Parts: sequence; structure tokens; C-alpha cells
Amino acid sequence: MLAKVSVAEAARQAADAPDRARLELVAPFVEAAAKVIMQECGDVVGKGQLHRVRSPQTSNDVSAMIAVTGGVAGLVIYSMSLTTAMGFASRMIGEPVTEMDEMAQSAIAELANIITGQASIGLEANGFPSDMSPPVLLLGQGSSIATFNLTRLVVPLIVSFGEFTIDIAIREV
Repeated sequence: MLAKVSVAEAARQAADAPDRARLELVAPFVEAAAKVIMQECGDVVGKGQLHRVRSPQTSNDVSAMIAVTGGVAGLVIYSMSLTTAMGFASRMIGEPVTEMDEMAQSAIAELANIITGQASIGLEANGFPSDMSPPVLLLGQGSSIATFNLTRLVVPLIVSFGEFTIDIAIREV
């Protein structure tokens, strides 16, 4: 059994991550997102332009952050606008969501949890057994993630009701 790790510990471990992202560490998250969104929301995912960011601030209204540890260490942040978050929550709950209430927040956290769980299966297949923390939800654009000034690979994904990003800051240990 792999030890549980806190978000702060994972961030410290990923702080010296090399700038070059390794495909076998990034691909499982993108593949898992596409698969889970199709299964849970019935939507096909398109991919935007990858880029890097080094900032302790979130770029969207709603972000779900998960620490990953084991054969890799770091953070994965799923970030989206309020409108996109309500779209995901509506599809997952099966009824229209008009505010980010507790039920909608739970749906977004669960979406992040399912995607990361599926990605961990892909990571293990690539030789990187991993464990993950429960999701931490950050609400409000520009929320600061204290001391997490990590370089993150940002993978924009597009669904029919908006765009969301997967920020990946993980490295092999």
C-alpha cells in the first residue's frame, strides 16, 4: 500500500521537477479525462494548445486540486469557469445546476477524483504506481495556492459547454 501524502508534501516533492514533461506522465491524465467525460457527461473532449505556467494562482473560477504520490510526486489541478463547472455538475447530477452549491461542488470534486483515479491506472501501466489525496476544491479566480509556485504543464480541454484545463506538475521519484 502506498502512503497517503498531503498536497503540501506533494508540492514540495514536485518543486524540483524538470521543465520537460514526460509523455508517460502526462498522457494518462488527458486520456482519462476524455474517457471519464464521455462516460459521465456524454461529451467528446477536444484539446487546446498546451503551455506552461509558473504561478501560485489559479486561472479559473473553480479548481479541484489533487496530490499524487508513489512512483511520481506532485499536483494535478482541474480548473474551469463557473459556467463550465455548472455544466459538468448538471450533466453529472442529471438536472440543471444554476449555482455552485454543495451538491455541485461535490460533483466537481468527484469528477476530478474519477479522472485522477483512472489516470493512476494509466500511470501504473507505464511503470509509475501512484496514490492520490482527496480533492481540494478552490473557488474564486486567482485563488492563491500558498507556496506552490511550481511550473505546471497546462492542457486545455474543450467540451460542448466550455473549456477546462488540467494543470500537471508531477515528476518521477
